[in-house]
Amino acid sequence: MVAADSLSTAQNLVQIEIEQGAFENPEAPSHRKVGLPPIPIPFSASSFTQKLIPLNDRWAVSSYGQGIINNKSTYYHMRQFEKNLDGAWDLSQTVKGLIEFFENELQKQFPGYDKDAPDDWKPIAFHVNGYEGDDSENRAVTYEVFVGKKSQSRKQDSIGCTIGGDMPIVQQMWELGRKDKRFEFQFPLMSLQDAVDLCDFYINTTATFQRFTNRIPTVGGEVDVALITPFHGFQWLRRKALMEVLDNGCD
Repeated sequence: MVAADSLSTAQNLVQIEIEQGAFENPEAPSHRKVGLPPIPIPFSASSFTQKLIPLNDRWAVSSYGQGIINNKSTYYHMRQFEKNLDGAWDLSQTVKGLIEFFENELQKQFPGYDKDAPDDWKPIAFHVNGYEGDDSENRAVTYEVFVGKKSQSRKQDSIGCTIGGDMPIVQQMWELGRKDKRFEFQFPLMSLQDAVDLCDFYINTTATFQRFTNRIPTVGGEVDVALITPFHGFQWLRRKALMEVLDNGCD
């Protein structure tokens, strides 16, 4: 089960100037304006961003971090990557190809980042979900992928849940369960419908919490939900009407 919200954020750089010197005499030599370093001001940019993307009808990719690269959306780039995807690749090979593809795209926008950027600079991140193994041993797997100066991927194949993006609210709920077993999430006992409801709960709780706090919302909009099985591949359970039109055209 994979889900993602639809809200994207951006930021403006605001330049602030302060007056310094003899305020009673603006013509005095000591009177001058001093410019402060630009201040990034975040704002919610769109409630219709596509963060959950099917890949080759077999896997699901959910994205977070920088959503526009070279003036094109992550969704656009993912479709370009899919065009040249080797149909014989397994999930791990696809992850390696995905990292290489987005490293090349970052190089176009930030030439020399591989030398000049800080080691922890990883502006793009994905969760890639699917199955590995032959027909007799299909294992559900999630790869957490971070693309940047030192790209990396982490494989998760145990029963549970992975999250990405704005995580503090969900992490606090998990921490409560670690401290008190009465509040621990019982992932192994959940049905598929429970998993759908839990995805909604995580995303909507984070969005609602942000609404009442002193910060710019980073989670919101419609919640897209998809199911991946070893038998039917990727299947949408819920998605924005616009994506239905983009994928299948208008009737």
